[in-house]
Amino acid sequence: AAYGHGVETTDMSGETGSAVRAALFLYSTGEPMMYAKVKLFPPSSPETEVLSGIADRRGFFCFMPDEAGEWRLEAEDGMGHKGTIAIRAGAPGASGESAGSSPPGGKPSRLFAAVFGASLIFNIFALWYGAAALNRKKSHAH
Repeated sequence: AAYGHGVETTDMSGETGSAVRAALFLYSTGEPMMYAKVKLFPPSSPETEVLSGIADRRGFFCFMPDEAGEWRLEAEDGMGHKGTIAIRAGAPGASGESAGSSPPGGKPSRLFAAVFGASLIFNIFALWYGAAALNRKKSHAH
C-alpha cells in the first residue's frame, strides 16, 4: 500500500531584525522533510537558481539574501514530495539587520573588536614568553 502526504511550508524568519531568512519544510503529518534538497531563486531573476543546499534534520533551511524582494525556495525530498515558499527580504544593510555583526567591509561589532584585541594581546605575550624561554634555554646550554 502506498502512503502519500502533502508538504507544509512556513516562513520562520520572524521579526527578529536579523538579515538571515529561514524556511521550515514539513510533511502534512508534521514530520520534517529531513535533508530535502532546497533550491533558491532571487527576486531579480525568479527562474534562475542561485543556490542549492540541504535542509537540516528538522526541515529548516536558512539563507542570507543579498537583495530586497521576494525570494522563492523549493524543497524536494527525492520521493516525489515538493514544497515551495516565497520569503520577503528587505534591503541588505537596512537598519534593524544583524546588530551583533557587520557586513563585509563594514565596521566590526564591539564584541568582535574586544575578542580580537584580547587575542592580539594574548598572542603578543605568548610570543614574548616563548622567545624569553628560548633565550634562557640557549644561555643554559653554553
